[in-house]
Amino acid sequence: MKSWIIPALLFIPYAFFGARYYHNHNLGGRAHTHAPKQVEAQVADFPIAFTWSSDEPILQNQDSVLQAVSSNLQEGEVVQIKGRYFSDEVNETDYENLGQARAEKVKVLLSEMMEPQNIRIVSELREGNKEDFKGKFESVDFDVVKIDIDKAEVLKLRDKVVILFPDGSTEKEPNETIDSYLDQLAAELKSTGRSVELVGHTDMTGDAKINEKLGLRRAKNIRDYLRKKGVSRKAITTKSMGEKDPVATNDTPAGRHQNRRVEITIK
Repeated sequence: MKSWIIPALLFIPYAFFGARYYHNHNLGGRAHTHAPKQVEAQVADFPIAFTWSSDEPILQNQDSVLQAVSSNLQEGEVVQIKGRYFSDEVNETDYENLGQARAEKVKVLLSEMMEPQNIRIVSELREGNKEDFKGKFESVDFDVVKIDIDKAEVLKLRDKVVILFPDGSTEKEPNETIDSYLDQLAAELKSTGRSVELVGHTDMTGDAKINEKLGLRRAKNIRDYLRKKGVSRKAITTKSMGEKDPVATNDTPAGRHQNRRVEITIK
């Protein structure tokens, strides 16, 4: 992770390139791995604001900050949207907390400017009550973080969910977030009678025929997990695209990590 910061939203272009210049010339281009790069509003009229107990964004000149975030990623970096929430807020959304709901709404906006697979969502509980936050207030931060190419990952996109695999792996790692999602998916499929399609993908390393088999094994690995949770075999279809449908470059480790995936689509 690097150390440059995109601060005051009213001066985003100047601030961003100024921070990048400082990083390159005063720090010698050294990458810092201790904390994500953070973009945080410091003005009264926030481009993206919320009101108490609401996940609906109030927008005012939001394109400037979204454009700055989406256009300045380096290879191997992704945007992390952090949605903040307060324990006294009433959460009437389908999400675990309002922070996650707020981040998801902003993700939809940002997805119009960049590949959704390069966006991550997290939430953060903050101190405060309704009296402290009357009217509009800022409740999302944008961080730029490095992709961890050695770990499995679950990404919720607009019309599907993607599980990323480590290099050469056909099995997902034990992962609380991934297991939780698959448990919820299994419960939904059993209760609604809907079906799911699992499509395995690989990077372009190695033989194309072997990659097609590798992608299928990855899809079947997810199928087997769902079957153990009681999902009917008839409700699951699996197939492989192998290396034929990349979503990122195959010339870098981070790009290949993005291509090693199973796409999950509920029918």
